[in-house]
Amino acid sequence: MENYLKKFRFHLRLTGVSAISRRYFVMNAFDGALTALGVIVGAWTSGPVQPRIIIGAGLGVSLAMGISGFSGTYFVERAERLRKLEELEKSLLLDLDNSVHVKAQKTAMIWAALVDALSPSIAAVTAIVPFVFAHYGLISINEAVIISLILILLVLFMIGVYLGKISRERVIISGIRIMIIGIITAAIIILLGNI
Repeated sequence: MENYLKKFRFHLRLTGVSAISRRYFVMNAFDGALTALGVIVGAWTSGPVQPRIIIGAGLGVSLAMGISGFSGTYFVERAERLRKLEELEKSLLLDLDNSVHVKAQKTAMIWAALVDALSPSIAAVTAIVPFVFAHYGLISINEAVIISLILILLVLFMIGVYLGKISRERVIISGIRIMIIGIITAAIIILLGNI
């Protein structure tokens, strides 16, 4: 197992996929959180909220974003990495079919696709967990909505903190900045829902 992890890390370093994966993670976790926010606030402004509907819609959105993220990223990364391999083969005048470069590029494709698929799904599923508790009568529907919104804002705040660390800015300010986008989004949905 340790040998496999070393090889995996080496492949990530060789391909430079870590920076791309960070971007995919942040963008898609952000998308997942805001999409869940849209589902929950949109349902709340439309009338009585039923936990089953939020759970079904949330899982459907999570699954769709996950499948879309994995397949879209895999094919984009595959096309880009195959082109780079072809260019490398031409410049070296070698066939690299069984080389470490080909194996590393395949690892990079799968890793980037997994990150792209899982990050929005995890963010969206996190937001619907309170509705599972509401479905089983452990908390009220209003408590589920409030807890869910708090969780979404926390996810957005953590994304901002992470971005602050990457950019070496003040992490709290960066977290608040991203969280405000969620608050503004919720406010717009509420305003539109009351028209």
